[in-house]
Amino acid sequence: MGERDWISRYFAPLVASPGAAALRDDVAELSTPSGPVIATVDALVEGVHFFPDDPVDTIARKLVRANVSDIIAKGARPLEALLTLGWPGARPEEQLARFAAALGDELSSWGIRLIGGDTTASPQGLFLSLTLTGQCGPDGPIRRSGAQAGDRLWVTGAIGAAFLGYRAHRDGRVDDPHVAAYREPQLAPLAITGLLRDCATGSMDVSDGLLGDARMLAEASGLSVTVDLDAVPYAGGALTLEERLVLASWGDDYQVLFAAPESATFRILAYAGEEGIKVTQIGSFASGAGLTACMDGARVNLPERLGFEHG
Repeated sequence: MGERDWISRYFAPLVASPGAAALRDDVAELSTPSGPVIATVDALVEGVHFFPDDPVDTIARKLVRANVSDIIAKGARPLEALLTLGWPGARPEEQLARFAAALGDELSSWGIRLIGGDTTASPQGLFLSLTLTGQCGPDGPIRRSGAQAGDRLWVTGAIGAAFLGYRAHRDGRVDDPHVAAYREPQLAPLAITGLLRDCATGSMDVSDGLLGDARMLAEASGLSVTVDLDAVPYAGGALTLEERLVLASWGDDYQVLFAAPESATFRILAYAGEEGIKVTQIGSFASGAGLTACMDGARVNLPERLGFEHG
């Protein structure tokens, strides 16, 4: 089946935005809502971000969620998406149909409109990239650079489920419940954007490891940060220092990491309780630079690698 057939059969039916011109043009017209609009792009590569035998519907959902995670961490709501798809000839059309169906369902669940992109054959593995725009509040996106000395560090959800799922899959334990978390990360609900707009001074998503991302958040704000390893909400209930450091430095959690004044603690907990959002205070910011982690009240030695980096 040729590229034009892929588009007309599987992706054109997903398009509802008038600016997409039913995918019959080379460009799409972006919507122009009031207020600032942001954009992000994330790619997934077979053998790097997912296993070759992962179901294609889970790959589609992970692609969308990896991008949505960036948008909602800025206090914004996802809007429109451009898809780039490199499809290997060895994968049958039935998988392409399942991929498109899952992609459409996932985009719809976040209120995202597919407006275009590009499709091509891939000589090796499956390659995917999504560009996603988001609608900010009137004050614009919540940057990493806004944290203040004395702010508290918070994180949503649980940390380390993706690593546990990856390890289980690698070891052949594909029935382990954490495998689902690796394939389809569970993001904070969209309601987190209201909490961030109201309370957060700095924010980012946890994609490359909690410790490394906490250090990046502090560096962007010109501060130091301390993480209490006893307070971090670990998937699977890690108990030893070694376990905690591994889960806090592996990545693919796609949770929201944010700074907020101590005075906002009651508002954060009240809002989270009303909206069913799991939030945990795990540290604090101070003047200076660098990352410190503690356990049982004592400072711990950190590994050289605090998060994932390509290259």
